[in-house]
Amino acid sequence: MVKRVLIIGAGISGLAAGCYACMNGYDVEIHESHTQPGGLCTSWQRAEYTIDGCIHWLTGSRPGNGYYRIWEELGAVQGRGMYDHDVYASMVGRDGRTVHLYADADRLEEHLTSLSPADTAPIAAFCKKIRKLARFPYPIGKPPELMGRWDGLRTLARYLPYLKDLTELGGLSLAEYATRFSDPLLRKAIANVLLDGSLPTVALLMTLAIMNQRTAGYPLGGSLAFARAIERRFLDLGGRIVYRSPVDQIAERQGRVAGVRLADGSQVPADYVIAACDMRATLFTLLDGSRVDPVHRELLETGKTYPPGVLVSFGVDADLSDEISCLGTYHELEQPIQLAGIAQEFFSLHNYSHDPSLAPPHKTVAGCLIPTRWSHWEPLLGDRAAYEAEKARVAESCLQLADRFRPGFAAKVQVTDVATPHTFARYTGNWQGTYMTYMLSGEFQRKYRYIPKVVPGVDGLYLASMWTNPPGGIPGAATAGREVAQLLCHRDRQRFVATTP
Repeated sequence: MVKRVLIIGAGISGLAAGCYACMNGYDVEIHESHTQPGGLCTSWQRAEYTIDGCIHWLTGSRPGNGYYRIWEELGAVQGRGMYDHDVYASMVGRDGRTVHLYADADRLEEHLTSLSPADTAPIAAFCKKIRKLARFPYPIGKPPELMGRWDGLRTLARYLPYLKDLTELGGLSLAEYATRFSDPLLRKAIANVLLDGSLPTVALLMTLAIMNQRTAGYPLGGSLAFARAIERRFLDLGGRIVYRSPVDQIAERQGRVAGVRLADGSQVPADYVIAACDMRATLFTLLDGSRVDPVHRELLETGKTYPPGVLVSFGVDADLSDEISCLGTYHELEQPIQLAGIAQEFFSLHNYSHDPSLAPPHKTVAGCLIPTRWSHWEPLLGDRAAYEAEKARVAESCLQLADRFRPGFAAKVQVTDVATPHTFARYTGNWQGTYMTYMLSGEFQRKYRYIPKVVPGVDGLYLASMWTNPPGGIPGAATAGREVAQLLCHRDRQRFVATTP
């Protein structure tokens, strides 16, 4: 008898879980509250411009990285062009000098050494680690819950050459690592490129490593087009998606999941339910909050999450292709300015000239991602006028800054769009509008071998979202969906199968 799987949420984790469950013979139906797939992996139209709200780079965009296998299985990369950035990010200091973090480690080393000859030794060590980590294996195999002793030993053998580096870099914040350089601009670039100097250095080094390997391209067409490709794969496999169908409650019967109750009151039965949505909402809204794994509770109460951001986007009647980089160009401000509730020391402007599908010819979408705090926006949610006024203030400040660093910019802006943490929370249900989950560190990884994907006392319910696979992101979400499908197959004593279209 074919077992029925109901999935809550058509984000990347829900679509991935649905695809792999279909590949393994399950009858799968996804219920999504929004009108389109993707969750946080999304884009939206403003007049003739497409605003991309998610992907800057895709880990595993080409063969040579383990994640590519997942994207192939999900039908996301076949026939899709990828743009490989030559520059990860640039920073212009108050002294007028510019640091370019080139994707190519050799070019990066040459550039940084010419910028600061006194830092030749730490620059060489920095680039040496990039080259080494570019060979890091991303094995896509069993979920950690199913790994036996021999699986662990094989994994350890693959990781062993990199273990010392990962441990060191995972335990050092970017601000701490930056002190190895004597040049003040170089220190600022390393410490602030991810907009949070407390992040572990491994986050930057691993990203530069996959860029050096040319396996971190941008999928042309944007984030929503990428998600729609996985949606097509799911539908082609025989899955079903019901949009505008929010789930109100996970139904139980005698300690076992029985299906879901929708917001309209109707019941949908299922043998298994996969909650591919926000973990906090699953445990405390879709369930009654009385059954929470100790690991989940500890993380929800004390885990350090990535801060949310305000995405200010402009549709510009100008060709900005002279300044393309993955994260944009950061300008060090003469004085910090108070913006979105935080004293901002840098202003970054990122443009999408590399993807001609997002704007008409000779026009460009440019954006600013401003770090913020949920506590800044939460008091405004009950006051629409105050909320809109704050959005307008942030947008105007960004416009003035963009015009200062690129004279004439403001006069060519045709469209302005502002997406706040509340925007992302409203459309995706993600807690406090954050776009990533818990910050990884050496201590975190030693403490949590994996985040449980089951809920105590609710048999047949599985959690599959980026929250179960920190630090999250698109690869983390897809892997979570794949692993839950593997857990289903293991439970039903059948061999897990993954096919490539």
